[in-house]
Amino acid sequence: MNTLVLKEEDFVGKGNERVCYVHPTDKNKAVKFSFEQSQGRSKQTTLEVNTYNKLIKKFHSDWTHLPEYYGKVQTNKGEAFVVELVRDFDGEVSKSFEFYLKRDGVAIYSKELETYKNYFLKYSIIFNYGMMPKNILLRKNSETDFSLVLIDGLGDVSKFTLLNGIKYFAAARINRRWEKFVNKYLTKY
Repeated sequence: MNTLVLKEEDFVGKGNERVCYVHPTDKNKAVKFSFEQSQGRSKQTTLEVNTYNKLIKKFHSDWTHLPEYYGKVQTNKGEAFVVELVRDFDGEVSKSFEFYLKRDGVAIYSKELETYKNYFLKYSIIFNYGMMPKNILLRKNSETDFSLVLIDGLGDVSKFTLLNGIKYFAAARINRRWEKFVNKYLTKY
C-alpha cells in the first residue's frame, strides 16, 4: 500500500478527535485521521468507518447528505480514511451549517432541514449526538439550491443497536435524536 504524504498547506480542519486534509492527488477527496495516532483509531472513526461499510454492503448509492466513502489509506501521519471533500458548485469547500445559521437564522433553511431528516429516515441511517451545526456542511448546488451534508456524527453510539436493522425502530431512534438535535442546536437561531 502506497503512503499518502499529507502537507500542512492541504489542511482543511480539526475537530475534537480528528484532522482533515485535502487528498494530495485528488482535490475532490478529503483524508481524515485521528490526531492521537499513538492511542489508535478514535471511537468515532471506528464507528463512522463501520457505518460506511454497512451502507456500502447494503448497496447504498445516494450520497446527497453524506460524503461518499472511498476506503482506508496509510499516510505519513498514520492510518486514515478517504471521503468526498464537500464542495459548492463554484468549487469552494462548503462552509458549516453553523456559519449560515449565525448569518441567516434557521427559518430560511426549513426545506433543507426537512429533506435532510427524510434522507436519514428513508435509508435508516443513524446519526449520533455529534450531529451538530458545526459538523454539518451546507453545500451550495447552485445559487438557490442547497444540501446539508453530515461530516461528523455518523453512526449509533448506543450499546444496544440490534433493532436498528428494523426500519420502524430505526425511524423511532432517528426521530428521537432529531428532536434532541432541534431542541439543543436549532432553537437558538
